[in-house]
Amino acid sequence: MITAADVWPIVKLRLDLPDDSRKPLIDTYIAEIERRVLHDINHRRMPDGLLYVWASMVVDAVRVDLPHVDEIDATVGGPAGSVKVGDTSVSGGGGSGGGLANTAKSVIDQVVFNYRTDLNHYRRMTWGPGR
Repeated sequence: MITAADVWPIVKLRLDLPDDSRKPLIDTYIAEIERRVLHDINHRRMPDGLLYVWASMVVDAVRVDLPHVDEIDATVGGPAGSVKVGDTSVSGGGGSGGGLANTAKSVIDQVVFNYRTDLNHYRRMTWGPGR
């Protein structure tokens, strides 16, 4: 089974981060997405086949939710630094930013929803008593 420690190097590479200075912040996204995915697929540990899906989900969430962070803004491209994942679109770069956006929960929910096809392959159905 894969762990959060397996995801960080992929996220760092895909975001082209120069060092580990943003690791504590991005680790919160890695952990939250892990929790949401495990809840969605009814597993206790992340299946090996979801390593790159998990990393992609983290990259998407970070790009949408943290456009004000210089290292992240640089990976988005385009003059306005606009990112769109599903119905969620955020324009950022250079400006306002202090801390997590109010939309963090909805951004992560949307990212998980956008990867539903990948997650459904691993989904386990549970049956409760009396059903």
